[in-house]
Amino acid sequence: MERQAILQNKSVQGTAPRLSPTLEKIPFPVSPIIHSALRAIYAGGIKSKWLSDAHGHPYYPYETRAGNIVFYYEPPPDYSDRFHPTIALYYTPRLDFIYSGRLRNTVRSLSVESADVLMILMSSIARLDDPRTGIARISPEEIAGMRNIRLRRGKAKNLLEDLKTEVLRLADLRLFMTWKDYQTGGTVTFGRERPDRLLDLLDVEYRNRNRGGTVFRFRCGQALSHFLNVEGLFWIGYYSKALLHLNPYQEAFAKKLGTYWTLIGTVAGKKGGLPRATPRSVLDFCGEDVNWRNPGHTVDAFFKAHERLMQIGIVEADDLREPVSRTRGYMAEWLETPITVKLSEKLWKPAQRIHSKQHRRFSPPVRKLEKPIRTSGIPGEAGMLVTQPSLVKELRARLHLRQADLAKEIGITRQTLSRYERGLSRVPEPRSEKILAVFTRIAARHESR
Repeated sequence: MERQAILQNKSVQGTAPRLSPTLEKIPFPVSPIIHSALRAIYAGGIKSKWLSDAHGHPYYPYETRAGNIVFYYEPPPDYSDRFHPTIALYYTPRLDFIYSGRLRNTVRSLSVESADVLMILMSSIARLDDPRTGIARISPEEIAGMRNIRLRRGKAKNLLEDLKTEVLRLADLRLFMTWKDYQTGGTVTFGRERPDRLLDLLDVEYRNRNRGGTVFRFRCGQALSHFLNVEGLFWIGYYSKALLHLNPYQEAFAKKLGTYWTLIGTVAGKKGGLPRATPRSVLDFCGEDVNWRNPGHTVDAFFKAHERLMQIGIVEADDLREPVSRTRGYMAEWLETPITVKLSEKLWKPAQRIHSKQHRRFSPPVRKLEKPIRTSGIPGEAGMLVTQPSLVKELRARLHLRQADLAKEIGITRQTLSRYERGLSRVPEPRSEKILAVFTRIAARHESR
């Protein structure tokens, strides 16, 4: 079975009827905090993949080249001060073990529904005029309406209580983050001295003559607000309500897969590309393991989930392919085969914010492109590039040469060339001769035109 390739621009026709073209969606901020929080939630549950520290407290680490984020629940208090020193050595470890067991039970209670509640809460923050400092308001009845459910175990009261428990469970999450600061090029850290919260939440109960209820007023934590500056508002995407309406028990994998493609598809779409990932990366995000006893079940689950996402209008096309042969060892190769997906444009195209109080950023006037320099403007000796590394960037700009192209020509990475241009690393003499040769060749090419 082979899907129609995306690059051929052929429409994928499903056997099941599609929904109406009007796609109901909710906004949500795309940031490393949301991505890692969903990973932590999906890694919980009965088959928890959270780790334990030396004291038995559960935590979930997420590490990338840009930094690391650690999620955990608030550690137990210091019980040693509550007992006499002669008996503290006996009681403290036991009380700590009981508290740690309660934390592990909380991690086992995380589910796909917890991720749905998180996306709904994030949508309330994204709709604020100022998501960094604004306070959102939502009730369990509104959460149930967005998920399109009314009863649980025969009663609406059970449903509202479960949703309230999910919100409070998310509010108990703490995190420690060390991440790259994209504005200054340094590093920013949250939660070193005092644990940072994913959400700052305050539950308010109200009662009238007929009935009572609960309304949650909350705002984002400090780490989350760091990614909601003026530049971060560009990365606000949309989450389809059709994913919230899927059954979290029977269609859990389709819900997780749709969330993953929405996250990376929003970023890729705003950059002008298509989301691309391997099945191994998808399973790692979803907190799922390969069924090595029957690996065909994992492959079939991917096809079934993608078909479901096409039916509800999340995915327009993909190049998911059936393994060439299901002989011994085919699964390891299939897990590393990239999948490219075409996400619905309604989920990632930027839209103007109606109630926006942000000032316009100053845009410098566009200058005309200067003519490329001739060979006479190229230094005669490669030693000048060693003593004056800023010449590399200046000559490259005047020759209209991209940094990535020059790095590829001389056989180094773009980051290494950037360090040469900024003077952070000394340019070796063999590399300087290669750079000078490239500049001379390109200048001669421009001069011959």
